[in-house]
Amino acid sequence: MSFSVILLLVLIILLSIYSFLILALNNSIINFDLLFIEIDLQLGILVLVSFCLGITIATILELIYFSSKKKNKDESG
Repeated sequence: MSFSVILLLVLIILLSIYSFLILALNNSIINFDLLFIEIDLQLGILVLVSFCLGITIATILELIYFSSKKKNKDESG
């Protein structure tokens, strides 16, 4: 196995342990109020979902930015 595969496995294991700790330690129920909907969620689930949603949005925006930058570089050069 190469170093990058081992590093990826370690990262996945650490992320899953971190996610388990967030879910296990934040058992308090909070009232999550959207505009017309009120949802009762555990604090750990809400933190984990918002973290994953933020990473997903940042990754998508960076892919769009770098793909457009690469396209502009190919057209000019």
